[in-house]
Amino acid sequence: MDHEPNVPEGDAHTTNRWLLVSLLVSLLVLPLLEGLPAGRILLLIGLTSAFILGTMAVRTRLLRLMILVLVIVALPVTWATLFVDWKPLFVAHCLLGSVFFWLVAGVVVFVAITKQSVTVDTVFGAISAYLLLGLAWALSYWAIHTISPTAFHLPGGGAPTGNAAVSQVVDFSQFIYYSFVTMTTLGYGDMTPTGRITRTLSWIQSVTGQFYVAVLIAWLVSALPRPGKT
Repeated sequence: MDHEPNVPEGDAHTTNRWLLVSLLVSLLVLPLLEGLPAGRILLLIGLTSAFILGTMAVRTRLLRLMILVLVIVALPVTWATLFVDWKPLFVAHCLLGSVFFWLVAGVVVFVAITKQSVTVDTVFGAISAYLLLGLAWALSYWAIHTISPTAFHLPGGGAPTGNAAVSQVVDFSQFIYYSFVTMTTLGYGDMTPTGRITRTLSWIQSVTGQFYVAVLIAWLVSALPRPGKT
């Protein structure tokens, strides 16, 4: 089977950089705007850009086709939550997004660690994959909380976003916060899992986060040029 990339290297490098920028904006800036009248729309735009750039970051034709099919299903569902107040639709939006970001993160990590040398592109890819994993977990927790509001103990009980389609869920920024606090094992304790599923997923994410960092460091060290070698 031919694993040769189907995307020119220059285009792939640019895509990885824009993917990283898109993720940083979606994770750092857009959650702060959720309280605005157009906050929900801005968040969906950020997720849409991550969908598109994530698809472009996959460099093999077969994998890109598979992920493209997932995006074609996920995007309409994601935007439909803005207009349709139906809990199963919102849960589907969260789970489809979560699966998509897990798949893209896995592909990006595989491409990065199989390279023979460390480049700016591989560093961007490694950082993007870490953020993609955090985003995937956050969407999973959002889905679980939508199904079972008692699955998490939230500070202040959580606040609705003000949008009818998501009136029974808390702001996405809270699950972004919880996801990365869990993945980095900070454990502040202000937001905690209370159900069996959420507790299990939380420790799995914690272990995954630590494992990722350990593997990443090992890969960087092994990929560094050795003295006396060209």
